[in-house]
Formats: sequence, structure tokens, C-alpha cells
Amino acid sequence: MIDPSAEKKARVAAFRRRLGKVQVPIALGMTLVWMLLFNGFQWRWESLGLFVLGFLVSVTIMLVFPLPPIVPGFRFHPLPLAHMLVHILGKMFTASFRVTVWTLSPGEVHSSVIGLRMRTQSDLMMVCTAIASSIIPGTVVVEVARDEWVLYLHVLGASDEKGIEEARADVMRLERLIVRALGTREDIDMLEAAHPSGKERG
Repeated sequence: MIDPSAEKKARVAAFRRRLGKVQVPIALGMTLVWMLLFNGFQWRWESLGLFVLGFLVSVTIMLVFPLPPIVPGFRFHPLPLAHMLVHILGKMFTASFRVTVWTLSPGEVHSSVIGLRMRTQSDLMMVCTAIASSIIPGTVVVEVARDEWVLYLHVLGASDEKGIEEARADVMRLERLIVRALGTREDIDMLEAAHPSGKERG
């Protein structure tokens, strides 16, 4: 005869093991996608509720459909991480203002599709750069060429060569900040090998 208390303890232990396998960085990435789908990146109280709900949904999905561990995963560097977050929030604010001005101004707003080759060959860094670019108003990722490590982005307002170069420099800087905040030592070395000075335009 099966002891009900022992069966209950076994179920609790199995749930704890599965809960321990939840990958928080992946859950946060899924939450960002949730926020994008529901237009949650706006300065309003509802956005906080959307974030919490999205995170809970992400954790539930990972509990029901456990994912294999991602190797090598993220490496968190506190100061570069803070720099990256401040930069992204600042770009979101200024880009929102710029897009609003274009929307209210008479005349046509031109745009371009640009291709940008990643300097690190990391799926995680590429995904993070694509997500971060997409949450900045006026920029949308239209295609990811993983075999060539190229992101194709539709950029609002990039109507001439100067605008295209500025948009390209913005994404390159975003990639640099993300790699230094979340990348492995190998990712950072690859980035610095592409730009030995550690700097690029933008």
C-alpha cells in the first residue's frame, strides 16, 4: 500500500526539482517578448502588472515545458549592466519623443532597412541585441540571418547615408553594451578583437 504522505512528499520534491531548473534569464527574455506583444513599454502603472503577469506566464511555460540548459549562458557584470540599462531607457525616451514629433509633423517620414553583422558569434548576444533594438521606438528587426550573424532592421527616419550610418552606429553601441554587461569572457574578447580600441562611432 502506498503511503499518501510519502507520495505527497515525492510530488513536492519533484516540483521543487523542476522549479530549480527554471532559467531566470530566459524567463526574463520571454517576459520582454510578452511586453512587446502587449505594448507594455509605456510609462503607465499597467505596464508593471503586464511585466509581473508576463514573468509568471514565462515561469509556468518553463515548468510545463522544461528547457535544456543554455551553455554557456549569461554572465552578469554589475557596472556594465547598469550602464546598459540606463542607455536603453534613455534611448527609449528620446526615440519616443522623436517618433512622436515625426507623427505630428506634416510630410512623409522616410525609413531604411539596414543590415548589421554582429561582432560576436553568440546566439544569446544576438537575441539580446535584437530584442533591445526592437523595444526602442522606430526600430524593428525584420530578419535574422543566423548563419551569417547579420541583423536586418527597419529604421524609421534613416532617409540618407548619414542617417543610415547613425542608425548602424547606434545598434553597434547597443551590441557592445550588451556583450560587456551579459557576455562571457569569450564574447568580450571577440568584441574587442573586432575593435581593438574598444570604441566605435556612436
